[in-house]
Amino acid sequence: MVAPLEGLLVLDFTRLLPGPFATQLLADLGADVIKVEDPGPGDYMRSVPPTVQGVSYPFLMVNRGKRSIAVDLKTPEGQEVLRRLASRADVLVEQFRPGVMASFRGDYETLAKVNPRLVYVSFSGFGQTGPAKDVPGHDINFEALAGILGVTEGRDGRPVIPGVPIADLASAFNAAFAILAALRTRDLTGRGEQVDVSIFDTAVALMVLNLAHYLASGTEPRAGETILTGTFPFYNVYETADGRWLAVAAVEPKFWARLCEVLGLPDRSEVQFADEATNAETTRALAERFRSRTLKEWTALLAHEDLPVSPVVHVSELVKDPHVGARGLLPTVDIPGLWKTRVIGHPAKHSVAEVREPARVPTKGEDSDEVLASLGYPREAIEDLWRRGIIAR
Repeated sequence: MVAPLEGLLVLDFTRLLPGPFATQLLADLGADVIKVEDPGPGDYMRSVPPTVQGVSYPFLMVNRGKRSIAVDLKTPEGQEVLRRLASRADVLVEQFRPGVMASFRGDYETLAKVNPRLVYVSFSGFGQTGPAKDVPGHDINFEALAGILGVTEGRDGRPVIPGVPIADLASAFNAAFAILAALRTRDLTGRGEQVDVSIFDTAVALMVLNLAHYLASGTEPRAGETILTGTFPFYNVYETADGRWLAVAAVEPKFWARLCEVLGLPDRSEVQFADEATNAETTRALAERFRSRTLKEWTALLAHEDLPVSPVVHVSELVKDPHVGARGLLPTVDIPGLWKTRVIGHPAKHSVAEVREPARVPTKGEDSDEVLASLGYPREAIEDLWRRGIIAR
């Protein structure tokens, strides 16, 4: 089988999580991803714990199968390396604030003259335009400004930080999707383009149901007061006798009716959608029933019921889940020079195309010599760049 992105060269100028996650998806599909780092600290993710044998596990998760070149883009020589790389690349992904790549002579307008077929992705917090384009931010800022934290509150009314960086990861998928769309456009037109991907924009798109609520009714969506945040008893979380939790999503009437039967509350099946007082009463009734058994007991009782009721699992339970194993979501790969370990598998299954499980994790600048040689630099020139600190190995 052939990997769908085999033969595509991707330049990855990104750091930390969003950009590297996006380019990891491309590497899984066969793209040759060259990670371009500075000769100093390189990608900050390299120092994020936990580490195993001196390698950051978070870095490993999103940088497998890539090559690494470390070059000082603030120097004329480093900018020439950038120009040569771009002349051969299919895709360039950068994650700097607007204007930074221009200071390296690496903006889209400059590089498109060298390579008109280049797909150039500017992946930033707030986009390349608008009053907030130069504002710094991380996942929690984008979630706050997009309203996600405003509709995600604890019982004390304090916004709750989600357990995963939703905006960062969703925008990574958005970036990968946009890259594929731009490559298809290039197939049709023969030209590349600049793609402006914003983490904030992605976070706003995730507010689709809350925005629909507000735009239709004019009322402010509140945490726990909309259809999918706990206002109805059929879509909620309930504590068990041993302090664990069950997630109930009996949205369809047939599921709700059967759940009420199982719980010994058949009369409640008639009030699935009710007023606030009745909803609260039904929620209390379900909560009392669920607190009567442990999670293990509920799991056994519901095992043969066709109901969307799930335990709220811990990560230690997730990694042992037989369905996770059956779907190949955490494959074991042999990291060259390190150890065998489990990593995130590609989250889509193809019947024809090959999806890879990259294993190699590059050290900073590990492939500098090889990449520079492929660009036409003779050995003496590469050594000179290294002695002068313009590249790192």
